[in-house]
Amino acid sequence: MPKIAQLDLRKRCHVVVAVRDDVDMSQVTAALASGADMIELRVDQFSSTSKDHVLNEIARYKDVTTLATIRCEWEGGEWQDSESQRLALYRELLPHVDAVDIELSAGEIVADVIEAAQALKKTVLGSFHNFNATPSPQQLNDILDDGKQRGVDIVKIAAYCQSPQDLKVLTQFTVEHTHENLIVIGMGPYAKASRIFFPLLSSLLTYTFLGVPSAPGQLNCEETL
Repeated sequence: MPKIAQLDLRKRCHVVVAVRDDVDMSQVTAALASGADMIELRVDQFSSTSKDHVLNEIARYKDVTTLATIRCEWEGGEWQDSESQRLALYRELLPHVDAVDIELSAGEIVADVIEAAQALKKTVLGSFHNFNATPSPQQLNDILDDGKQRGVDIVKIAAYCQSPQDLKVLTQFTVEHTHENLIVIGMGPYAKASRIFFPLLSSLLTYTFLGVPSAPGQLNCEETL
């Protein structure tokens, strides 16, 4: 059974709220009270990515289920330092969060992040993002297989839908893999509905945000909850 901390992801849809370091805790408290289940700390979007600042920010969420993401630039993030620095920061924050997200394309560090997380019994999301198009069905299957071979706990696929047909491709892929530990997200104007109905098709998590959206077409807390 896929879990993040004590959350059994198969029992129902769980909602993740993406936050930067400028979000007031009263907003976080309100989101959790409204039904959100965990916080995604978008560390790459923090005002500072120094170890002390990041750990101090994480400490604000000590009683909350947390997922930490340090997203690289080539998959839509804002991390601009070296991969060795990114790996070092993952190692520093891993003891203090419940799960981490690392891109499957992060060839230089992905294996080390997975190994470090597994050593601490933390959940690992292996993610893929395409902000321009939806991969073909075969490509989607290859991404899933890649994540499974690397040993991640959950594979997350987020793809831009340029048309209703793209949304159908993601829908069919989700339906065909209902028993996999998988998150599927459509991005863009044709895909907003995916954030609501894909969890009904067994996509494990749906994402919303406080402050600034972290992906095109992402619904805010009020719309999601």
